[in-house]
Amino acid sequence: MKFFRTLRQRLLTENRVTRYLLYALGEILLVVIGILLALQIDTWNEAKKEQQASRDFISRLLKEVRKNIGYAGAEIGVEERQTAAAKAILGQFHEPDGAGSGRILDSLVYIILSNNTLEIASGTLNEGFNTGAIALIRSDSLRSALYNLPSRIEEIRKQEEIDREDINGHFTNFLYYNYNYRNMDNHFSPYKGQIGETKFPSYHNRSLLESPAFENMVDNRFWNCQEQLRQLLTFNEALTRIDAMISAVLSER
Repeated sequence: MKFFRTLRQRLLTENRVTRYLLYALGEILLVVIGILLALQIDTWNEAKKEQQASRDFISRLLKEVRKNIGYAGAEIGVEERQTAAAKAILGQFHEPDGAGSGRILDSLVYIILSNNTLEIASGTLNEGFNTGAIALIRSDSLRSALYNLPSRIEEIRKQEEIDREDINGHFTNFLYYNYNYRNMDNHFSPYKGQIGETKFPSYHNRSLLESPAFENMVDNRFWNCQEQLRQLLTFNEALTRIDAMISAVLSER
């Protein structure tokens, strides 16, 4: 700066107005270029910070997605067992009298009586929606897949509610008056062996296999379990695709 001041003073002293104006213009251009470079560096630094923050968010999102894949896989196993149990009960309607064991029917009824709710971790996903982090993801396909997740989860929750109403409504009410819970619980619940056998030794649960109402309710359980299984498989496939897309984004330099 001392050199530039000395140069300006000498040009003015020597009355070299034209050169002075050229010099002043050059100095202004240098200042402008310096400002532009500083702004560019600042923009580049901010972009790099945003890119790193997005990468950190995506890494956390990947962990959450993989956790949900595990949850969905476990719930798929539950629904597969319930579907198979309902189908096995329906098959017993065609067996001749005395062909099957009442204990087997108890075990199958115990399986289809449980309410199922998929555990879903969504803290990071919700954070992405609230902060706009998902909108900053460069991959169009990944953004679209993430935006579709809430609607998929909502569909699962609706079907779970239908399933709860089915079990806790007509099915449970019917069983209270036509089935012996005590024998079933004494052999298959977490408290097996503690409750003891029923007081009514003449009772035989296979008499339910002569009831059209029981057949309809088991058929409905089969239907609802199949619907839940279908949604869970679709959800799991979507999560698996998201896993692959996130892994691809993270592998980019």
